[in-house]
Amino acid sequence: MSYQPYRFSRPNDLSLVARPKLSVAVVIACRDGQEKLDLVLASLAAQNYPSALTSVYVIDDGSAKALVLPKVKPVKTKLISYKNSPGKWGKTAATNDCVARLREDVLWFIDADMIFEPNHLAHHMKWHHDNDDYAVLGWKRFVKNWSYHPEDLYAALKGGAFEQLHSESWGKDLWEDRVRRTNDLVNPALDGYRAFVGATFSMRNDRWRELGGYNRNLVTGEDTEIGWRIFTHGLRTVVDRSANSWHLGYSTVESNKDQIHRHNDPSLAQVIPQMHSVRAKSNFAWSVPTYQVFVDVRQTTLSQFIEMRSQLLALPGTNAHFTLLAPWKLLSKRYSPVGDIYADLREIRNWLQGDSQYALEEIDESAEIAIETILEKFSHGSTPYYIFAEARVNIDLKDLVDQLLVSEQGLVGVADKFDRRAFALIAPALGRALESDDSLYRSISSQWGVHWMNDDQFAVLNQGKHNRLRRFMRYLKREGKKVNSPLQLVIFIKKITSLLLRKVLGRG
Repeated sequence: MSYQPYRFSRPNDLSLVARPKLSVAVVIACRDGQEKLDLVLASLAAQNYPSALTSVYVIDDGSAKALVLPKVKPVKTKLISYKNSPGKWGKTAATNDCVARLREDVLWFIDADMIFEPNHLAHHMKWHHDNDDYAVLGWKRFVKNWSYHPEDLYAALKGGAFEQLHSESWGKDLWEDRVRRTNDLVNPALDGYRAFVGATFSMRNDRWRELGGYNRNLVTGEDTEIGWRIFTHGLRTVVDRSANSWHLGYSTVESNKDQIHRHNDPSLAQVIPQMHSVRAKSNFAWSVPTYQVFVDVRQTTLSQFIEMRSQLLALPGTNAHFTLLAPWKLLSKRYSPVGDIYADLREIRNWLQGDSQYALEEIDESAEIAIETILEKFSHGSTPYYIFAEARVNIDLKDLVDQLLVSEQGLVGVADKFDRRAFALIAPALGRALESDDSLYRSISSQWGVHWMNDDQFAVLNQGKHNRLRRFMRYLKREGKKVNSPLQLVIFIKKITSLLLRKVLGRG
């Protein structure tokens, strides 16, 4: 069977729906900006998607002068005044609290400084009529000046003059290049979430609820974070180039880049493990681990486990939460430190039990652990990788994760000559499997692919200078594509230098 990388394939010939049936809630959270809001509502009034299926909710998040609804607006438009209080203000709180009461089939979130081509919403909705697992992004261009009023804008849009509104505009080169490189996010890889921006995106209401909405702890960057969760849950992000729009003026990030990054980087790195370059700048603990790991530590020494852990976390900026499986109850029996038959197990427990990175879970001394049992133990969320290992299996778990990414399978495993096993699983595969009525393992196998190797085959893939050079060249090619500015070139050179020092010269 042939598989698409990361299994985010989608139709490429969808047409606008002739007889739409899904209702949509248009959500605009804003603070001040009455003039731009009037233009936004005028462009929404000109949308071709049926007005009977469209409701617009303007959330006034503490404007200095209360917002009002203008004359030119969609038929079903409601103004919601969100009462601010300490710890309860801003886009994330206002949006989450107000959207929780909405019952429309689809939610379309837009910024309050956008002008939309009349079929913009209809292009979003064709995807949601096709399937319920899409998160759809519109296409936008930025404009510096505009002189039209709401009535003029509405008439121009109805007259088919959207393209003629602005003769000069610009896009975000880095964003557009990322979209192009990923085949419009059909092949998003792990950095595809960075293409998720909130100026115009839509998803099914029930998917929004499953995700839990925005992260309320974030004041800005909330779209990037929910884009990461969309990826790890296995939803398909679509960039529709036909859903065109004008963005009125510069974005907040463009105007205040340094301040925004200073504010956002630590907050986002707490919950997005893929931001390991930010995480690598410190030795702080992070809220969401890079790896969720279950390890069978029966008949294992502390040094064997610590070596396994060290190999997995060799890349700066990565961390893990380990659940150690063993018959821990046996340690409650009377014993003598001299001749203790459970000395190895006791040493593991006594050293690690006070560290929050580790949890101890009871299994029977002679239990055979089925793969399905392990899969059911994983707590699916924002962690990108899920790993199981029998601690005595002699493989580098970081190499196993690398092989998972290279293979583009959902699960990659190794079994040694004594039938001791280890496997790594990528989050989107687990997220999709959890929705299936089939067993988790069969679902991962059929939807994403499963590949098992013996330890000799795995060793061949991860030994020798030729193979290491090939892997290094793949890394250079992958990371080099991200360079789109002199600053990014400097960052790229620093990363390569650090990698060479660590791998070749053995320096920290």
